[in-house]
Amino acid sequence: MKSSSSFSETDLYLPVKKYLENLGYTVMGEAAGCDVAAVNGEELIAVELKKTLSLKLITQAVERQEAADGVYIALPVDESSPPQGIRSNLKLIKRLELGLILIRFLKHRTRVEIVCHPGKQERRRNNRRRQAILREINGRSGDHTPGGTRGKGVTAYREEALVLADMLHSRGELSPARCKELGGSSKAGAILRNNHYGWFERISRGIYRLHPAGRAALAEYAEIITIIKNTRDNKEIKK
Repeated sequence: MKSSSSFSETDLYLPVKKYLENLGYTVMGEAAGCDVAAVNGEELIAVELKKTLSLKLITQAVERQEAADGVYIALPVDESSPPQGIRSNLKLIKRLELGLILIRFLKHRTRVEIVCHPGKQERRRNNRRRQAILREINGRSGDHTPGGTRGKGVTAYREEALVLADMLHSRGELSPARCKELGGSSKAGAILRNNHYGWFERISRGIYRLHPAGRAALAEYAEIITIIKNTRDNKEIKK
């Protein structure tokens, strides 16, 4: 069995995700800066995943309080030892109205333990940050990026760009307006124009085609594109 220090942040994600989903939350990893973001009705909570407790972690969690209704810190722990510094800092965590989750990796199973829940004190929210997290949750076709990845995640923006790349691949040269007509993002013009990932190529005023880098992206994210299409088809059927 690995010691708690040998776990990665992504090892913590699935246990936290399953725990929150069992409580009725929709959960996404790496959403607008949050390792884990979960929404249930009007309630938004955030969870920061870390291998060890530190002042930097506590500071990050406090910053998340500006947008979320409750913020947890999640740490790994093996069968015998508590996370480093947890006893001496638990009073501080509670005083700051943060929640604490321990992910206990046992021999045959993983157990999620809630040491304390976030405080319920009302505070002024940063609505811009809150809406950014909610847009990220609502704008994705699924949870494709584990929390703690700290890398190239499949964000809502990347999904929108992939949809446009797939359209250009199948239909050739298109304008942003035509992309919107075909079901592309309402921000198609900005996505194509800004070309954040280098996937698109403007061939004349207002007309774009797929760059070779875009074709490579379609191959790299083929599975994600299939999920996006299936999600859209299911939504159309429900209508």
